[in-house]
Amino acid sequence: MRLDHLRLRNFRNHRNSSFDFGSGANVLLGDNGEGKTNIIEAISYLCLTKSFFAAGDALVVNFGEELFEAEGAFTDDHSHTSSVRVAYSAPQNEKVYTINKRDVESFSSVVGKYPVVICSPEYTPVTTAGPVDRRRFVDFVISQSSQVYFQHLLEYRRVLRHRNKILFDAKVSRSNPDALLEPWTEQLISLGGSIVFRRQRFIAEFHEYILSAYHHLIGTGETPTIEYAPTFSLSADASEQAVIEALREKVSEKHTEELRYGASLVGPHRDELLLKINDLDLRKFASQGQHKTFLVAMKVGEFFYLKDRCGETPLMLLDDVFSELDEHRSANLLRFVRDLSQTFITSTSPNFFDQVLTFGDRDRKYTIHAGTVVEQMHEELS
Repeated sequence: MRLDHLRLRNFRNHRNSSFDFGSGANVLLGDNGEGKTNIIEAISYLCLTKSFFAAGDALVVNFGEELFEAEGAFTDDHSHTSSVRVAYSAPQNEKVYTINKRDVESFSSVVGKYPVVICSPEYTPVTTAGPVDRRRFVDFVISQSSQVYFQHLLEYRRVLRHRNKILFDAKVSRSNPDALLEPWTEQLISLGGSIVFRRQRFIAEFHEYILSAYHHLIGTGETPTIEYAPTFSLSADASEQAVIEALREKVSEKHTEELRYGASLVGPHRDELLLKINDLDLRKFASQGQHKTFLVAMKVGEFFYLKDRCGETPLMLLDDVFSELDEHRSANLLRFVRDLSQTFITSTSPNFFDQVLTFGDRDRKYTIHAGTVVEQMHEELS
């Protein structure tokens, strides 16, 4: 899949910008705050209906304006084209997403239709912070490849909210919540068991993708591993029904403790992902460069996983990825990704890219200043 054209109106500091992209590496250059990352963010809106930042839609509207628009023209791997538009009205607090001028009512149905891999400083916590960021990574990758998983995940979150409210209210009122709790507990066990089963299977598959990507980046000498650690004991080859029954047993065991805490203590919302290099905990022993390399390897692995599962080549969005990699790893990564897919790269420095890429029709370079494209280099302009 590729994004041939992008138009932005009142999107962050882009009042009216348009881009015709090459099919290879598209390098977006400029100082910090000039609007490079905003282009990456706009692409995520087109692919996912939302920003990869935590910010809400209202914050994306250009200051003093009431509406933002992002429009893109995609061509998939089978040469089918589609026009995608996302617009948000601040006064109405309403977002509209259309494909070929037809409104999409369920935004969740878009996830996976335009597969995308995003690597930016926003994802640094995946390797450095707590388990919530690692769970979010796993859920995002699987959700793009499986609508069933994504719907189970959304329903599980709804069930968890209701169950936690019942537990909390019972703690405050010192009442017995068992009658109210039972149907929500059954749903938590059924949905949660399915999610844990799918995650465990994903990690077993995904490990090989990370190994391959990591060795492409740095060669041999460092061996990354990734392990899934649920909140209850589980054999590696457990069936889905066995996972559900194991979760049921653990929930029953923790019942009194959940009443005391007023919250659900067991389930996929509390699971962990263990990341290691040469059997050493990444968070405790890795250098800054190793953290960045591991994250990039996870993202390259995500690319190949989605390509295999979705039957469509994902877009690669690399936001300020090269700043903490040494020259060897940076060059390896750039040469590697430019041949995989259409790639969008933001950076403050042009020098490194000029040494590796030959800009023309396939690989293109854009200089951004104050939300405006001030220079666009490819063979039509050279």
